[in-house]
Amino acid sequence: MSNKIFKRLAFPILIIIGLLAASFLVPVLYPDYDEIINYLKDENNKVIAAPPFSAEEMPLLGSDRLGRNFLLILIAGAKYTIFAALAIAALRMIFGFLFAVLYTFLPGSFTRTLKGLGESFQYIPLAIVVFALLAPLEGAFQGDALPSSRYFFIQLAGIAAITIPSLGIYLGEEMKIYLKQEFIEVSKIMGASRFHLVRKHLLPQFLRHSIVLFSEQVSQALSLLIQLGVILMALGGIKVAEFAIGPYEPSNPVYFSETNEWAATISMNIQQVFSNPLLVVVPLTLFSILILCINSISASLKKALIDSDVTTKRSVEKDKQPEGHVKISEDLFTFKN
Repeated sequence: MSNKIFKRLAFPILIIIGLLAASFLVPVLYPDYDEIINYLKDENNKVIAAPPFSAEEMPLLGSDRLGRNFLLILIAGAKYTIFAALAIAALRMIFGFLFAVLYTFLPGSFTRTLKGLGESFQYIPLAIVVFALLAPLEGAFQGDALPSSRYFFIQLAGIAAITIPSLGIYLGEEMKIYLKQEFIEVSKIMGASRFHLVRKHLLPQFLRHSIVLFSEQVSQALSLLIQLGVILMALGGIKVAEFAIGPYEPSNPVYFSETNEWAATISMNIQQVFSNPLLVVVPLTLFSILILCINSISASLKKALIDSDVTTKRSVEKDKQPEGHVKISEDLFTFKN
């Protein structure tokens, strides 16, 4: 890996590591970071402000409707957002590969039907599908029958499960192309079993591109979390606060989250987007920065691990081929933009 690519990787990785480190330090340095503050007083013990506090009243970003420091809430919730995206991407990669292997060796008529369903499924917003899938559990969570931590992991599994078929079908189509190469056809003629083809050919080829694929899946997971946050579904769930001070209106409830991950902060404050836009814009900006870092890492890894290898192979093949002969190679297991 060249120094140029290493430098391109260092900056986004440092940003992500910095966010994670700060997220774990906030509860240690500020044990009461999520404490509810009903009002602020001046030196004369006179009430001067009620939540949500402005940036001047509670630096640097003000507070949410419960009076909690919004900056500390966001930093503390970063670890849940980042680890959730990593977990969803990992589940997609593992089970997507298994799905792809099954898809590859299924009869052609069956795979054509699956492919058609998969392509049509791409036009349906995944956030709506996830919401419909997890809606029954939302009622159990609101009724305290389902703990937030358990609901968190169920949501991760549900989000990953919804997106596995599309990745599996894509990888399966690439595997079919890869299995048509001459050296694999020779292996089949010599009696190679399907297990041998998977272990000796498909798995190594998949692992070569898995790092790039993984980073792409992380970005997609983060994008899906944003959409879920906008429609009031967040990891770990959100509940209506019953312990804040002030008048309550059924049409304007006050929400809180036990995880405070970034999608949850969007859900909690989406109704304040016009009166206090920072409560929604700031977590969206953090999501954008994180996705930008992941995309930068993905692009750098693709250039270092895949594009350079393809370029080298093409130059070697060009030297070996006679004049006038052109061979087109496939960049397998990589998403085409």
